[in-house]
Amino acid sequence: MEGEIVYLFMYDFGAAFSDEQLSGLLKNQEDFSKYDFTKPTPEEISTFNVPAIFNLGDEVLKIGDSQHRFKVQASIYKFGGASIRIRYQVSDANYSQIVKLTFDKQINDFVQGTAAKARKKMESALSKVSKINASAINETYRFYYIDGDKNQILSKYRKVIAGLTIDEQNSETLSNQYVDSLIVNGFSYDENNVFFAGWESAVLVDKEYTHEHELLITEIANLQLLEMRLYHDKLTRQVNDSSRYLESFPKRGIARYFVDWRTRYLNKNLGMLYDSTRSMLNNVNDTVFGTGEWYLSRIYNTFVSAFKLNEWRSIIESDLEAVGKEREFVSDLIKFDYDVLLEYIIIILIVVEVIIEIVYFAKI
Repeated sequence: MEGEIVYLFMYDFGAAFSDEQLSGLLKNQEDFSKYDFTKPTPEEISTFNVPAIFNLGDEVLKIGDSQHRFKVQASIYKFGGASIRIRYQVSDANYSQIVKLTFDKQINDFVQGTAAKARKKMESALSKVSKINASAINETYRFYYIDGDKNQILSKYRKVIAGLTIDEQNSETLSNQYVDSLIVNGFSYDENNVFFAGWESAVLVDKEYTHEHELLITEIANLQLLEMRLYHDKLTRQVNDSSRYLESFPKRGIARYFVDWRTRYLNKNLGMLYDSTRSMLNNVNDTVFGTGEWYLSRIYNTFVSAFKLNEWRSIIESDLEAVGKEREFVSDLIKFDYDVLLEYIIIILIVVEVIIEIVYFAKI
């Protein structure tokens, strides 16, 4: 059994990039068009939002007398999401080797360190073309490609595959009923392949050694989940912060006008966050347009179900509604204070005018 394991590390850099900025950003840019797409509707791939992919070289891990070579790639999207791919080619793999590559601490530490080093290189390059703000929240995931007969692989490694999708090392202890409930969610285009998407990993079994498009969909779905987690966190914190500020806002008196600039700053922040979140939703939705109505869109839908992306979209929409109401309240507050201040100014001007007239007639 041959194949590949891809360890994915997803990040958000808080900035959008142009094709010109990404072109040639790092050495050895990958020509994604060279990868054959053998499933249906290939003509629609031309509109697919392909990232800029760079080959950062190989890293070698020695374990005893064995050497393990990992290929390192950086995948950067125009909307600001990015991924480090640590790829390992598997030959004559068996159950114990799959488990070792997945759960062995030494290998995991090496992969984590390799990803961190590649991230620094990517950040250094991106900071030269745009002002970036890397998020503290990130996503990790694994993609498995197994080259072989689907029926034979499922017959022999059924529990292993189910365990990989949920990050369960002792997959043999899983009940047959539970494994069946996971396996039944797999999607097959023909008798030669099957694709599984779980919370921790995705597994593709296919006789054709072409899996770059499936890997791309896997990456995009994870980046969508990351973006939604990030913006949910931003929106929640912003609503909480503005609520605390408004609770401490002076109810009356001249003190209100000494904090007027803070209220306007809050209104600006609410507006900018609302607009950036709406833009994010549009961008990540645009990313999956052009996948066709058949194979790739069905692959993507397995992630929509596994990651509950539609539920996340509903949460973000609710967050946006809360931010919108908060912004309306702050805007009304600013307008009210402005109107009241204007009335005070008019009254003061009238009083000054009356005083001037009294003084003038007193002198006469």
